[in-house]
Amino acid sequence: MAVSRLRTDAVTKGRLGPRVIADLKAGLWPVDCQSCGRPLGRWPAAALEVVAEEGDGFAVASLHHPRCRRPAWQDGQPGASVERPLLSWRAGCTLLPPSGLPTFLVNPSYECALLRRADDTGWRVATLEPFVALGLALDFPSRRPPVVPALSAALDGDRISVDVRHEGGVLHAWHDVPIGADVADAVRASGDVLVAVTTLLDVSKPFPLDVLLALLGARRVALGPARLTSVRRSGTDRALRADDFSADVRRRSFALAYGLLSLSRPPRDAVVAAALALCEGDEAPVRELRGHAKLTALFLVSHLYALGSRDAARAVRRGGGVHVIAPDAVRAKEYADFFAALLEGARTMTVARLGAEPLSAEGGAAYLADIVIGTGEEFAACCAAYREAGPEFALHAGRGRLALLVEGSGTDPGPEALTRRYPRLAVV
Repeated sequence: MAVSRLRTDAVTKGRLGPRVIADLKAGLWPVDCQSCGRPLGRWPAAALEVVAEEGDGFAVASLHHPRCRRPAWQDGQPGASVERPLLSWRAGCTLLPPSGLPTFLVNPSYECALLRRADDTGWRVATLEPFVALGLALDFPSRRPPVVPALSAALDGDRISVDVRHEGGVLHAWHDVPIGADVADAVRASGDVLVAVTTLLDVSKPFPLDVLLALLGARRVALGPARLTSVRRSGTDRALRADDFSADVRRRSFALAYGLLSLSRPPRDAVVAAALALCEGDEAPVRELRGHAKLTALFLVSHLYALGSRDAARAVRRGGGVHVIAPDAVRAKEYADFFAALLEGARTMTVARLGAEPLSAEGGAAYLADIVIGTGEEFAACCAAYREAGPEFALHAGRGRLALLVEGSGTDPGPEALTRRYPRLAVV
């Protein structure tokens, strides 16, 4: 249920007033503490913290354990980070009457709400406004609207994923949401899915359809169609397999990589287990990881599959190498910086970030590294350049044993055109 009780301080009560406090209670849900990440629980009253950026008229209200954060109003610095790694989201799929419109319903923000100054003295809840700014609408469409460029959807059997992008970056990634066969059929038939964003429903639990319809009528849901893109998951023929390496080779590679990681931050057992599962073709555990944990798991796997990148004389081997395909330049830099720091000074393995012109000396050398990291667009440009360059770049054209396609790495004309040449492929 939504928050029934909130611990608030006098300053927050005075600045927000009873109406906004009531709106926050209706749109905040006690899932995880935004300080420690542990469950808030249903019965204890959560502490409300509001952080307002000076001068921009926005503030963020969030829920915490009272022991983790005292109720307070904080005036933050302009441009402070808006990342919320502990924020919960939930999504589900349905067919909306009367025409059976395939709909992806998502609550993107269970424990946080965006506030906006309505005038010199008041505030209002504005969590949906960023979605409206991206092209979603608050009015239910009377006719089929055009797709929203910021939205894209990928259908994978009984799962659907939706990305929200802006200026080349992924703002939201709602992945691997179960979808019924009837809804999936409707999505395939129409070529898009209506994305419905609201914070007034707990999407993880059943609710009467009338409640959703009432919210739609009250303009409390942001709506926009997402184009269905063709994202191919790794099939069983190209999935990673336990017999790709002997148990002894895998053990020694993981031990060496573990040693490099342990110099800064030893990986948790669950992260190592997820990496081992991926080496046996099970992508799900790694997909569930986030942040440093996912970087660590993918480093363990990349280190293993990069072992065959060179021959005994350390010469570059055709068909070898690991390609990490990131969803955007920011993520590519994050992966490259993480991997490079671990392999700094190592003589047995190299890592490179794409970015230079493919046929330049710098670009050509980067593509021959044991682990290559870049965006889908950068890898597509390299593939096209080397395919047309002739014998001088034949070694480059044949590189890449394993592609790790980080979720959201869609490219035009599509990931399948980019990844179908790899003997091993994992969507992580």
